[in-house]
Amino acid sequence: MANQKQRGSILLACLVLLTSFLSGVFLVLLTSFLSGRWGASFVGVVSKMRSTRTAAHIGNGYQERMSPRDHDKTFLESDATGAAAEVTYKKRPFGILRYSPGKDNIGAMVMEIIPKSRYPGDPQGQAFAAGVKSGWILKSVNGKDASGMEFAHIMDLLDDEVMDQRMSQHFYASEKAGRLAEPVDPPITVVYQAGAGQDITWPQMKEDIWEGFTR
Repeated sequence: MANQKQRGSILLACLVLLTSFLSGVFLVLLTSFLSGRWGASFVGVVSKMRSTRTAAHIGNGYQERMSPRDHDKTFLESDATGAAAEVTYKKRPFGILRYSPGKDNIGAMVMEIIPKSRYPGDPQGQAFAAGVKSGWILKSVNGKDASGMEFAHIMDLLDDEVMDQRMSQHFYASEKAGRLAEPVDPPITVVYQAGAGQDITWPQMKEDIWEGFTR
């Protein structure tokens, strides 16, 4: 009888602790939702989770996760005839939501950029603060020439991707394919060149409370 009472007390204590924990989680999520910070909070949590993964092979399967849009174009690196710009990122992610490959999967073009910096030093506001534009083509990464380089190779060098729950299946599948390159260490200096995307009509970025910024 004493043992039964002891077990009952332990179960009751565990139930109280579990209830308190779930109530706290619910309160945090509810507060984030009502304050409009749900999207940013979720992306922030996912980014932290992803930063602990040391085997992220984002090059393989990137296009399956970041499906092409109607305004995408097939470009050649030689289409970039405009001014060059050098940007140094202190940490990942840069604030670039999507890149697109050129003809025959050679080269990489900047497509979507988070159009604001939420606070001073916001990692996801780096590209915006540096003036990076949609349509710019990557020319080098930390001094490594990216001309003629395969798109997936460039993506693995950058290791720059904001993950969300919609991409998990493709992401885990891509890990089995292995890396094409090891990610470079920050700070990461990227040289871009304009011109290739000048004839694209870029849709306006829209912010969704659940999914963040999309076109």
